[in-house]
This record gives sequence, C-alpha cells and structure tokens, in this order.
Amino acid sequence: MKKLFFVLIINCMITSCGYQIYVTKNADQAPCNYVEQCNVIDSVFFDPNPEIRKLALEKSEEQSVFRYVALNDREPEIRKMALERSTDPSVFRHIALNDREPELRKLALAKSTDSYVFRHVALNDRDPDIKKMAFERTTDPYVFRHIALNDRDPEWRKLALAKSTDRYVFRHIALNDRDPELRKLALAKSTDPYVFRHIALNDRDLDIKKMAFERTTDPYVFRHIALNDRDPEWRKLALAKSTDPYVFRHIALNDRDPELRKLALAKSTDPYVFRHVALNDRDPEIRKIAFERLQE
Repeated sequence: MKKLFFVLIINCMITSCGYQIYVTKNADQAPCNYVEQCNVIDSVFFDPNPEIRKLALEKSEEQSVFRYVALNDREPEIRKMALERSTDPSVFRHIALNDREPELRKLALAKSTDSYVFRHVALNDRDPDIKKMAFERTTDPYVFRHIALNDRDPEWRKLALAKSTDRYVFRHIALNDRDPELRKLALAKSTDPYVFRHIALNDRDLDIKKMAFERTTDPYVFRHIALNDRDPEWRKLALAKSTDPYVFRHIALNDRDPELRKLALAKSTDPYVFRHVALNDRDPEIRKIAFERLQE
C-alpha cells in the first residue's frame, strides 16, 4: 500500500522571490523513483511554465520522466514530446485506450504492439481515423466478425467482411443482409453449398441469384428452375446445366416454349421422347429434330 506523503521541491531556477511548494499524493506519480533521488532538473517538471518543462524534457534521458510527463502534463504538446521518447508499453496502452487527445491516441497506437489495444480501439474508438489505424493492425477474427455483422456503417462492414475468414459471417450476410453489395461480397467468399442453393432458388436480386446459380452444382437447383421458374431465360440456363433425364423428358413433351422443347430434345437420349415428339409436336421443326434423332 502506497504511503501518502508531501514532496517539497525548491525551484531556485525559476523564481527569485522565495520557494515554491509542490504536492503529490503518490510516489509513483513523481518523475523520479524516490524523494531523495529528486534533483533540480526533476523539480522543473512541476513548474507552471510550460516552456521550462519543455526545455527540461528535452534535456532528460530518464524513462520515468517520459512516463510521468506523457501521462500527467497539462500541455498536449509536452505530453506528445514525452510519448515520442517513451519506450514503455503501459504508457502506449493507457493513452491509446483512454486519452481525450486524438493526436496522442494516434501516436500511442502507432507505437503500441499490444493486440488488446488494437482490438479495443478498432471496436470502440469514435475517431474514424484512429479506428482505421487499429483495424488495419489487428488480426483478431472477433473484430472482423463483430464489425461485419453489427457496424452501422456499410463501408466498415465491407472492410471487415473482406478481412474475415469466418464461414458463419459469410453465410449470415449472404442469406439475410439487406445490403446487396454486402450479400455479393459474402457470397463471393462463401464455399457453402446450402448458401448457393438457397440464394439461387430464392433471391430477388437477379445479379446475386446469378452468382449463386453459377457456383452451385446442386441438381435440385437446376431441376427446380428448369421446371418451375417464370423466366424462360432462367429455365434455359438451368436446363443447359441439368443432367436429369426426367427434366428433359418433361419439357420436351409438355412445355409450351418451343425453344425449351428444342433444348430438352437435344439433351435427351430417350427413344420414347423422340417418337412421341416426332408424331405429335405442333412445331414442324421440332418434329423434324425428333425424327432425325430416331434415325441415329
């Protein structure tokens, strides 16, 4: 437990009309380790004149001085001078996390190597420049996950999503997010077959749906779209990727769209399909194609 005491410092360098008394409550806040070690140059760090304190700081080589001044001086400029010369990680941490001066927080963050500091600042600092500095230095997956899922700024979410390797993040954003750009980015990073299937079948954004469709290899997706989609172009794309004989047969025999029937007939290997189409299709060109397939 630290003992309370008074430190009396005689400032003979500054005043010519008597003594000045300075008071401190904690020994570890003084710029020297023990009262008996304090000398004239140390006493100057308590001087009310900032120019005197600055000059004294320039002449000092003591890390304890740099620590005290960086944490306690009233002048940001003097604190910055002390912080620049400090090598104390605890000073960097304290200032980066708690200081009100953004320039000092930036400098402390630049000098720090503390992963906790990067994480805390990236998640909590209100200054976007400082937040970005910490974000660029952190490798913490939780930071990327939290920002990608929860930040209010879509640009920050994009940056975090780009650095994330979390499959849950990709899945959640690709399936649920309202921002189409974020869904695209998440879909591009995902390797989840369920994500591709769900989006290819359900997404209302055609660009995103196409991205998922091009990445899926799920036969059900091709079958469902080829048989049920309202857009004939989508049905053609699905039919072209399908390998399902039932799909070819059903479309060749029953579909109203002649282009789809042609494509299905071209992919089919079913003699029954060729015979039925050659005898019954209303389109003479399609009947001819079916007849030629029968001759093969």
